[in-house]
Amino acid sequence: MQNARKIKKLPNSSGGSPQREGLTWAKTSRFLALPFSPSRLDTFMQVKRFEEVSIDRLLAQGIEGILLDADGTLGPHHAREYNHTVIDHVRAMLEKGLKIAIYTNAWEDRFQPFQEMGVKVVSNVPAKPDPRGFQIAMTDFLQLQDLTKVCMIGDNYATDGGAIDAGMHFIHVQPVRGNEPFLHSAIRLFAYLCAKLYNR
Repeated sequence: MQNARKIKKLPNSSGGSPQREGLTWAKTSRFLALPFSPSRLDTFMQVKRFEEVSIDRLLAQGIEGILLDADGTLGPHHAREYNHTVIDHVRAMLEKGLKIAIYTNAWEDRFQPFQEMGVKVVSNVPAKPDPRGFQIAMTDFLQLQDLTKVCMIGDNYATDGGAIDAGMHFIHVQPVRGNEPFLHSAIRLFAYLCAKLYNR
């Protein structure tokens, strides 16, 4: 495991809610760099479904906090209802002592089943994959300081994979298909193919 890296809290300079699902500079620059930057595609674990993420392996590797993508990871795009197996797996993670926050670039008002269990929803931070967003999500919402003890779980190497740039671990989940914009799915597919090219 890499040496522990700690950060100072970074201010959110966005001045309000970040731009969400549209193109941002952070998203564009990471997307364009992926074909030439195999290290930015490294994964801690790859699974078909969120429920297959091994809690025991997370704990064995010293993971203390989870940042959790929503769309394509917990359910289809913009879902407001979630499979009971997804909710049960989040509950099991919490019962094992992991801190969890949902970090999405989409709507933040649809996670009541998770919030009732104590899961926080990250808001008012720079949109993924901006490293500042991951860092603020870690310090302000997970109440953690060590990047190497945090893992982002998501379906998109281009956005969720920005956790790698921030110094966190990344678990890739095969996307749950649903009603999503073509541009979103095309970017995700391109990034996935880059990862497969480099055997990441």
